[in-house]
This record gives sequence, structure tokens and C-alpha cells, in this order.
Amino acid sequence: MNGAIAAASEELGAMASQQSFLTEHFDTIITVAITILGFVVTYLMTKKSLSDEIKKDKISRTMDTLRELPYEICQLMEKMLQSKGKRQGTIVKEYREMMAKVIAYGSKDAVKIAIKIQQISHQTSENAKEGMSMLAGYSLLITQIKYDSTSEAISPDSWLKLKMNDYPNIEAEMTKTINRLVDELGLNRKFLV
Repeated sequence: MNGAIAAASEELGAMASQQSFLTEHFDTIITVAITILGFVVTYLMTKKSLSDEIKKDKISRTMDTLRELPYEICQLMEKMLQSKGKRQGTIVKEYREMMAKVIAYGSKDAVKIAIKIQQISHQTSENAKEGMSMLAGYSLLITQIKYDSTSEAISPDSWLKLKMNDYPNIEAEMTKTINRLVDELGLNRKFLV
């Protein structure tokens, strides 16, 4: 029995010694814990900040590349309206370059529109309805790229109203075509005319 008492007494002495150590070094333990926590938080914040800066740089570079694309598409549409069969080689080359930029740098929705324009161009056989679909696709592409770079939604038929003298004659059909493409491709509802 004396052995059990002695063992219990030793345990109590060890516990008192541990409590005494914790009490005496409490401030040091707290300082070390706060320092370690500070290092971990600083590391995580720096990692997140670096990741955010890399994303911001990627977006900035993409926007620099796409900045002139809506203007280039407007110019191409102008050439298409003026040429009506002439200089097709130059227009086709410009078209391919623009579509390559859209595929490489455009948003998911811009790429969907570019693919739809490509599909329509393969179906086109000088059919007036297909030509309207092409113009609607281009106007949506301009609107999408502008929206991606400025977060401002303009009406997709703005360019058509500006450049086509006979637009009032086809406005109802073009509005249907634009709205059909917006619904079909699942585009931003702000693009509806």
C-alpha cells in the first residue's frame, strides 16, 4: 500500500512540476504560438495575393489583345457589305485572323458565338436568311467582346442601325434572329433586342 501511495505522490509531484513549468513559461508559450500563427497567416496571404496578381496580369494581357477586336470586326463587316463578292481572299484572311484571336483570347461566350458564326458560314449559300444570321452573329460577337472588356451591354443591333440604310426594312427579322441566337447560345439576357 505504501508503494501505491508513493507512486501517487510522485505523480502528483510530476503534475505540479508540469503546472509550475506551464505557469512560469506561459508568456513564452503564447508568444511562440502567436509568432507561428503569424508566419502561417502571412504565408497564406502572400500566396493568395500572388495568385490574384497573376490572374489580374493574365486578364490585362487578354484585354490588351482583344481591345481592338470589336473595331476590327466592325471594319470587316463594313468590307463584307461593300465588297459583295469582290476581294474575298483578303476578307477571308482577316476573318480567319479575327476568329483565331477570339478562340485564343475570348471568353467562353465569345467562343460560342464565333463557333456559331463559323457554322453559319459553312451553311451560307448567298441565302438572305443566312446572311442575316451572319450579321446577327457578328453583331453579337462585337457586343460580347465589348461586354467582356467593359462590363457594358450595348444593343447588338447598334452597328446595323448605324451602317445599314435599309435596316428599318429588315429590323423585325433581324431582331428575331438576334434574339434566337441569344437564346440558342445561352448568352447574357441583356443582349436581347
